[in-house]
Amino acid sequence: ESLLTVTNLVTVIAFRQALKAKEENAPVMPESATSYAPMTWLLVGLTALAGVTALVPALMTPEVHTPYLGGFMDLPPEFVTWGNPEPENALTVATWIIHVSSLVEFLVAMGFAWRWADISGNQTWKGLTWGLIPLHSSGITACTYHLFYNQIPILVPFQAFLTCLGNTTAAYAAY
Repeated sequence: ESLLTVTNLVTVIAFRQALKAKEENAPVMPESATSYAPMTWLLVGLTALAGVTALVPALMTPEVHTPYLGGFMDLPPEFVTWGNPEPENALTVATWIIHVSSLVEFLVAMGFAWRWADISGNQTWKGLTWGLIPLHSSGITACTYHLFYNQIPILVPFQAFLTCLGNTTAAYAAY
Protein backbone atom coordinates (compact mmCIF):
# COMPACT_ATOMS: atom_id res chain seq x y z
CA GLU A 1 0.00 0.00 0.00
CA SER A 2 2.81 2.40 0.81
CA LEU A 3 4.38 1.83 -2.60
CA LEU A 4 1.05 2.64 -4.29
CA THR A 5 0.96 5.91 -2.38
CA VAL A 6 4.58 6.62 -3.39
CA THR A 7 3.90 6.11 -7.11
CA ASN A 8 0.70 8.17 -6.91
CA LEU A 9 2.53 11.03 -5.20
CA VAL A 10 5.37 11.03 -7.73
CA THR A 11 2.85 11.08 -10.60
CA VAL A 12 0.88 13.93 -9.01
CA ILE A 13 4.00 15.99 -8.29
CA ALA A 14 5.35 15.60 -11.83
CA PHE A 15 1.97 16.43 -13.41
CA ARG A 16 1.51 19.44 -11.13
CA GLN A 17 4.92 20.85 -12.01
CA ALA A 18 4.44 20.39 -15.75
CA LEU A 19 0.91 21.85 -15.66
CA LYS A 20 2.04 24.88 -13.68
CA ALA A 21 4.89 25.58 -16.11
CA LYS A 22 2.61 25.16 -19.14
CA GLU A 23 -0.18 27.33 -17.68
CA GLU A 24 2.24 30.10 -16.77
CA ASN A 25 3.96 29.90 -20.18
CA ALA A 26 7.28 29.35 -18.44
CA PRO A 27 10.20 29.75 -20.82
CA VAL A 28 11.74 26.54 -19.48
CA MET A 29 9.88 23.43 -18.39
CA PRO A 30 10.85 22.04 -14.96
CA GLU A 31 13.51 19.33 -15.00
CA SER A 32 10.91 16.75 -13.91
CA ALA A 33 9.04 17.38 -17.18
CA THR A 34 12.10 16.89 -19.38
CA SER A 35 14.09 14.25 -17.47
CA TYR A 36 13.27 11.15 -15.47
CA ALA A 37 16.11 11.80 -13.02
CA PRO A 38 14.39 14.01 -10.40
CA MET A 39 11.31 11.81 -10.12
CA THR A 40 13.46 8.65 -10.16
CA TRP A 41 15.43 9.91 -7.16
CA LEU A 42 12.24 10.93 -5.38
CA LEU A 43 10.77 7.48 -6.09
CA VAL A 44 13.91 5.73 -4.82
CA GLY A 45 13.97 7.81 -1.62
CA LEU A 46 10.27 7.34 -0.84
CA THR A 47 10.46 3.62 -1.65
CA ALA A 48 13.40 3.22 0.71
CA LEU A 49 11.47 5.05 3.43
CA ALA A 50 8.41 2.84 2.88
CA GLY A 51 10.62 -0.26 2.99
CA VAL A 52 12.21 0.76 6.27
CA THR A 53 8.85 1.52 7.90
CA ALA A 54 7.61 -1.92 6.88
CA LEU A 55 10.74 -3.99 7.55
CA VAL A 56 11.94 -2.67 10.89
CA PRO A 57 8.80 -3.62 12.88
CA ALA A 58 8.55 -6.94 11.03
CA LEU A 59 12.13 -7.85 11.91
CA MET A 60 11.74 -6.80 15.54
CA THR A 61 8.54 -8.73 16.36
CA PRO A 62 7.52 -10.95 13.45
CA GLU A 63 3.96 -12.24 13.80
CA VAL A 64 1.27 -13.34 11.39
CA HIS A 65 -0.15 -9.80 11.41
CA THR A 66 2.75 -7.56 12.36
CA PRO A 67 1.37 -4.11 13.19
CA TYR A 68 2.46 -1.40 10.78
CA LEU A 69 5.06 0.83 12.42
CA GLY A 70 4.77 -1.26 15.57
CA GLY A 71 1.10 -0.38 16.04
CA PHE A 72 1.55 3.36 15.68
CA MET A 73 -1.87 4.99 15.26
CA ASP A 74 -3.78 1.83 16.19
CA LEU A 75 -6.89 2.63 18.18
CA PRO A 76 -7.86 0.56 21.23
CA PRO A 77 -10.31 -2.20 20.17
CA GLU A 78 -13.02 -1.02 22.55
CA PHE A 79 -12.90 2.46 21.00
CA VAL A 80 -13.55 1.20 17.48
CA THR A 81 -15.83 -1.76 18.13
CA TRP A 82 -17.48 -0.69 21.37
CA GLY A 83 -16.11 -3.59 23.40
CA ASN A 84 -16.46 -6.29 20.74
CA PRO A 85 -13.18 -7.80 19.62
CA GLU A 86 -12.06 -6.54 16.25
CA PRO A 87 -11.37 -9.33 13.73
CA GLU A 88 -7.76 -10.11 12.84
CA ASN A 89 -8.26 -8.83 9.31
CA ALA A 90 -9.30 -5.34 10.41
CA LEU A 91 -7.23 -2.49 8.99
CA THR A 92 -5.36 -0.06 11.20
CA VAL A 93 -5.91 3.69 11.07
CA ALA A 94 -2.57 4.12 9.28
CA THR A 95 -3.56 1.54 6.66
CA TRP A 96 -6.94 3.23 6.15
CA ILE A 97 -5.16 6.55 5.64
CA ILE A 98 -3.00 4.95 2.95
CA HIS A 99 -6.04 3.32 1.28
CA VAL A 100 -8.11 6.49 1.20
CA SER A 101 -5.23 8.79 0.25
CA SER A 102 -4.39 6.46 -2.65
CA LEU A 103 -7.94 6.82 -3.97
CA VAL A 104 -7.76 10.60 -3.68
CA GLU A 105 -4.28 10.79 -5.24
CA PHE A 106 -5.47 8.64 -8.14
CA LEU A 107 -8.39 11.00 -8.77
CA VAL A 108 -6.06 14.00 -8.64
CA ALA A 109 -3.71 12.37 -11.16
CA MET A 110 -6.68 11.61 -13.44
CA GLY A 111 -7.77 15.23 -13.17
CA PHE A 112 -4.26 16.41 -14.03
CA ALA A 113 -4.22 14.14 -17.10
CA TRP A 114 -7.53 15.68 -18.19
CA ARG A 115 -6.14 19.20 -17.71
CA TRP A 116 -2.97 18.24 -19.58
CA ALA A 117 -5.15 17.26 -22.55
CA ASP A 118 -6.66 20.76 -22.61
CA ILE A 119 -3.37 22.61 -22.08
CA SER A 120 -1.30 20.55 -24.51
CA GLY A 121 -4.02 20.26 -27.12
CA ASN A 122 -3.55 16.48 -27.17
CA GLN A 123 -7.04 15.17 -26.42
CA THR A 124 -5.89 11.54 -26.21
CA TRP A 125 -4.94 12.27 -22.57
CA LYS A 126 -8.68 12.44 -21.84
CA GLY A 127 -8.95 8.89 -23.17
CA LEU A 128 -6.33 7.83 -20.64
CA THR A 129 -8.43 9.37 -17.88
CA TRP A 130 -11.46 7.36 -19.05
CA GLY A 131 -9.27 4.25 -19.27
CA LEU A 132 -8.22 4.65 -15.64
CA ILE A 133 -11.77 4.68 -14.23
CA PRO A 134 -12.01 0.86 -13.85
CA LEU A 135 -8.72 0.88 -11.90
CA HIS A 136 -10.05 3.55 -9.57
CA SER A 137 -13.26 1.54 -9.18
CA SER A 138 -11.10 -1.45 -8.25
CA GLY A 139 -9.58 0.57 -5.41
CA ILE A 140 -13.03 1.62 -4.19
CA THR A 141 -14.10 -2.03 -4.28
CA ALA A 142 -11.07 -3.03 -2.17
CA CYS A 143 -11.88 -0.35 0.41
CA THR A 144 -15.51 -1.50 0.52
CA TYR A 145 -14.36 -5.08 1.08
CA HIS A 146 -12.18 -3.98 4.01
CA LEU A 147 -14.85 -1.66 5.41
CA PHE A 148 -17.08 -4.68 5.98
CA TYR A 149 -14.24 -6.73 7.52
CA ASN A 150 -13.86 -8.87 4.38
CA GLN A 151 -17.34 -10.34 4.85
CA ILE A 152 -18.55 -9.76 1.25
CA PRO A 153 -16.57 -12.39 -0.67
CA ILE A 154 -18.03 -11.53 -4.10
CA LEU A 155 -16.03 -8.29 -3.97
CA VAL A 156 -12.72 -10.18 -4.36
CA PRO A 157 -13.38 -11.53 -7.88
CA PHE A 158 -15.17 -8.29 -8.77
CA GLN A 159 -12.09 -6.30 -7.80
CA ALA A 160 -9.92 -8.69 -9.82
CA PHE A 161 -12.22 -8.18 -12.82
CA LEU A 162 -12.06 -4.39 -12.46
CA THR A 163 -8.26 -4.51 -12.16
CA CYS A 164 -7.95 -6.64 -15.29
CA LEU A 165 -10.41 -4.43 -17.17
CA GLY A 166 -8.65 -1.29 -15.95
CA ASN A 167 -5.22 -2.55 -16.94
CA THR A 168 -6.60 -3.36 -20.38
CA THR A 169 -8.39 -0.02 -20.87
CA ALA A 170 -5.42 1.96 -19.52
CA ALA A 171 -3.00 0.10 -21.81
CA TYR A 172 -5.29 0.66 -24.80
CA ALA A 173 -5.70 4.36 -23.96
CA ALA A 174 -1.95 4.80 -23.47
CA TYR A 175 -1.23 3.12 -26.79
